[in-house]
Amino acid sequence: MKQIIQISLDASRDNFDFKTAFGGQKFHVRRFGTDGDLDEASDLLLGWNKKADAIGLGGVKFAYAGKPKIKLNKEIRKLLKLATQLHTPVTTGDTLRSVAHEWSLRNIQFQYGNHYFTNARVFFFSGVVSHSIARVLAEYTNNLVFADLLLENNAPKFLHALKDLELYAGYIRDATRWIPGRRWIADAGPVRSIAENMMRKAVREAHILVVPHYHFHAYLDPYSIEELEKKIVISSTVYDDRVVYLKEKGVDVIIDTTPQILEKVVGVSVLEALLFATLDIDHDQGSEDDLLEIISDLKMPPRIVYPSGKPRRVKRFAFVVHPPTQEFLKRLKPIEVVSDIAPGMMNAVEKVMAYSPPFVYSKVSGIVSTTGVEAEGWLIALGETPEQMQAHPPEFTTKRILEAANMARKLGAQVMGLGLLPKTMADAGREVADHAVLPVTTGNS
Repeated sequence: MKQIIQISLDASRDNFDFKTAFGGQKFHVRRFGTDGDLDEASDLLLGWNKKADAIGLGGVKFAYAGKPKIKLNKEIRKLLKLATQLHTPVTTGDTLRSVAHEWSLRNIQFQYGNHYFTNARVFFFSGVVSHSIARVLAEYTNNLVFADLLLENNAPKFLHALKDLELYAGYIRDATRWIPGRRWIADAGPVRSIAENMMRKAVREAHILVVPHYHFHAYLDPYSIEELEKKIVISSTVYDDRVVYLKEKGVDVIIDTTPQILEKVVGVSVLEALLFATLDIDHDQGSEDDLLEIISDLKMPPRIVYPSGKPRRVKRFAFVVHPPTQEFLKRLKPIEVVSDIAPGMMNAVEKVMAYSPPFVYSKVSGIVSTTGVEAEGWLIALGETPEQMQAHPPEFTTKRILEAANMARKLGAQVMGLGLLPKTMADAGREVADHAVLPVTTGNS
């Protein structure tokens, strides 16, 4: 029976000891937490050298974004150097972590028709820590929000692009620590209040929350079911107590980027050590490609947890509408007031509304298919009546429909429908479909 040992810098209260089978071999897996005691971790490394078949070193916090790695303190570097000098292979799980993030998300996107993450609004509590996840999701959606600048500096600003995150991680992050008076300004009541309100609003509006494994509860404790209800949470190594915690917060779906190799949820360093011991891969030779091939060959599914016990999947749409008559404009409260005070102004109002930008008329929810898949969306209104569409060249209306498509994508819609367009606008519908930033249908098919 092979021995797999995890020596973790984290809490000893999470220690475990169990036996399992994997890849046709039997394993005895044990965890020793040191509560941050580096000397104890060093002693355990030396004590299990040549006794264990592989050792996983847990609790070493790596982060990728702009720089190869975050700076590690002298003691951690000394511990990692000791690990390289042992006869028994020692892994931090860093290679598997990098592979697993990308593999699990791509697997889910493919499994659900290449639409699961499309145009989703994704909020990252730490883009620096979750950079590999951000890099994959950026291929499917532009609606990314990174809270690094705000949470690390209380600066009331989010980052919205991967290149901005990498610029921040590579240069700005270190520079902000040397700004005179930074902490005094950040701790000021009004600044802190603005930052907290921004965070609460961003969390509430997101479809997906990416939460780092470390400090997991610290990131989510400030938020209640009001902000977290029906959210998808992406994290790694989501232990059972975290599943219960997220269930109480109203979370619908948990995506664990750590592969589901064993029945028990264990740290990624344990899994990487297990793979190396099973296949007799030297820790110096185990590349990302090797591990990806192993995961694919063994058909290890990504771990998706539904805390309520009921699978839930929601697709998002937008539908563009416009007032068929002047009377429908009166359903907008300000125009209703104008029509009551000066009914003779309605012709002028109708002409002015034709130039108004698209706006969200209402939110639509509660649609459930026979397969259980749900749909929610937005009715996006144009201000033009059919008379005004015919009074302007087709390009006039096409421009506003394309603006509506941009709005729909930012809201998170994955497809947009056009309805009630006059016959003279048939060509405009095809032009919109050719140039819009998301799939468009008129229903004609």
